[in-house]
Amino acid sequence: MKRDHLAGLNPQQKEAASHGDGPLLVLAGAGSGKTRVITTRVAWLLQRGVRPDSILAVSFTNKAANEMRERVAGIVGADTARRVHLSTFHALGAAILREDIQRLGFQKPFTIVDEGERRRMVRLILKELRLDGTKSGAARILSLISRAKNAMREPAEMPEARYDPEMPRAQRLYDVYNQTLKNQNAVDFDDLLLLPTQLMEADDDVRDKYRGRFRFVMVDEYQDTNALQLRMLDQLVSQPQRNLVVVGDDDQSIYGFRGASSDTILRFDTMFPGARVIALEQNYRSVGSVLEAANTLIRHNPTRRKKELWSNLGAGRKIISFEHSTPAAEADFVAQWIRRQAEAEQRSWHDFAILYRSNTQAHVFEEVLRAREVPYRVLGGQSLFDNKEVRDLLAYLRLVLNPRDDLALRRVANVPPRGIGTGTFERINAAAKSGMTLFEALAKTGDEASLQARTRDGIRTLVAAVRDARETMRSASAPELERVVRDYVKALGLEQGVYAAESNPNAARARWAAVESLLEGLGRVEGTSAWSALDNWVASASLESRGADDEDEKSRHRVTLLTIHASKGLEFPVVFITGMNEGLLPHSRALDELGGVEEERRLCYVGMTRAKQRLFMTRAASTTKRQQRFALKPSRFLAELPRDLVEERVYRGEPQRDPAQAQEVAANFAKMREILQAENNKAPKS
Repeated sequence: MKRDHLAGLNPQQKEAASHGDGPLLVLAGAGSGKTRVITTRVAWLLQRGVRPDSILAVSFTNKAANEMRERVAGIVGADTARRVHLSTFHALGAAILREDIQRLGFQKPFTIVDEGERRRMVRLILKELRLDGTKSGAARILSLISRAKNAMREPAEMPEARYDPEMPRAQRLYDVYNQTLKNQNAVDFDDLLLLPTQLMEADDDVRDKYRGRFRFVMVDEYQDTNALQLRMLDQLVSQPQRNLVVVGDDDQSIYGFRGASSDTILRFDTMFPGARVIALEQNYRSVGSVLEAANTLIRHNPTRRKKELWSNLGAGRKIISFEHSTPAAEADFVAQWIRRQAEAEQRSWHDFAILYRSNTQAHVFEEVLRAREVPYRVLGGQSLFDNKEVRDLLAYLRLVLNPRDDLALRRVANVPPRGIGTGTFERINAAAKSGMTLFEALAKTGDEASLQARTRDGIRTLVAAVRDARETMRSASAPELERVVRDYVKALGLEQGVYAAESNPNAARARWAAVESLLEGLGRVEGTSAWSALDNWVASASLESRGADDEDEKSRHRVTLLTIHASKGLEFPVVFITGMNEGLLPHSRALDELGGVEEERRLCYVGMTRAKQRLFMTRAASTTKRQQRFALKPSRFLAELPRDLVEERVYRGEPQRDPAQAQEVAANFAKMREILQAENNKAPKS
């Protein structure tokens, strides 16, 4: 008796999984069971007698591809599952090249170079062409080359050519870089998509071979495909059947910066005439209040495929929208709330997720979670204390507390560059062997007339900065800690060093932002004096270490911090979306970009639909940058949510309800809703 693979699916899922020939778009809303549809369809095709090796299913990450493989194996058995081609786009491209790369003038086997090797190659080429490349310059040039390859254009044909100062160098390097790869019989990660596509477009025999091999093609997360991946798919799908089934959601298209576009779903039935469209609207993840609010928000996007998510998981509780005085107060309240909920509702730490638009927002949450002794992990981003510039500053602060800290001194003696090279350090080490500390030997060496003037001045500046900071710190109060450390940083020239090392000012600003976040956090450190406050803080920060060996085990018992982008595909019982302010979400960069606000609204929608049971949306009333306070506006997206599903709370100082402030916020939101409604009425309908 044959097993009914469609049993347990809802009517729409059954219809999609049992689709026969021809193109099909499965419009899969958040939490609607799309992976189950793909894997069940594979089993259904196999049961109909389709050969396993004629089925191709591609996704975007190894994790997603492995999950598909495991689920298919659970249905049809491991031996059969191994014969189905389940992979990422890049793995598929590599498989094609392994068979046919010789047609492009390469030899078998070829090499795939990693990111480090690419950068070294570009730096060598820059040197040969006498273009004065730096490490940061190499990284930026590679980014431009990568974007050009994925668009199948020359760098000079890209939009960045109008404004990016690195574009002329990228164009100069483009052909030389590709030829260098070929001379070494190597390809890079982008070539795994580009070369198979070019090969199939230029060689009918190769194209027909793969079209004949893969009779049924499926694509997961179709809204994330870029122009190159679409061209690759077009070559793989055979005429006239066009047996292509794609699963995706234009409302979750959030990777415009990678070249993806929601248009791939909006125009699917135009690109593939006669295509069927099946919408999966039943959500198996979230309660009704979360889904209704998310539905209401996303309806404000003028161009989208209509769908309404619904759930049988109950109405759920209201969404709570918090406003606090500052980002630090916002973060501290979130930490306290998580602690209270974990205790009152007997929840595990891993039930909670803190989402934010940009990685830099995580730093203040790291500080307060550590202070509140709440275990956490930073997922898909760099922890504040993994940042090189922050580690450098931590070493400098250790030197203030303890000039005998040789490890700290060795780390930062030449950061920023002071001319203290290997030869100078040999002299310092020799002097230290006579009984002096390394710091004392450094100070003594700085007085030697035989040193170059730059090195001598650099050593004297470093020694003076450490000694002055030690003396000032001992007499300063705890509230003065931030000011004293800022003066120390200025004397060391750390900020100027970061900007001098980066050819791209935006990259320098991003690197220095982590240090700024740390400096602002020092203003909140408590202690009986600046010295004791610094001592306690450095001791706590120095213990901040999350090794890879025990990450998997410990992560099951931690609050998760991650960007909204990184949260896609994940779910948590309790979700906090933080930084719900204009300029953060929507991000300030998006306000001037065509379609930027719509993509930011989709990003907010993705964040909201990660929540299974409870959703909190928090913001700050003001922020401080470089010791100046700036007012912040609530995100426009908050005003687009249904009033009856959102409870507004305003806190100033201690976390207690202030009715007058809540009334004021409610009035402000009502006004904002009127303005947005008027704008929507004026907007052209599509």
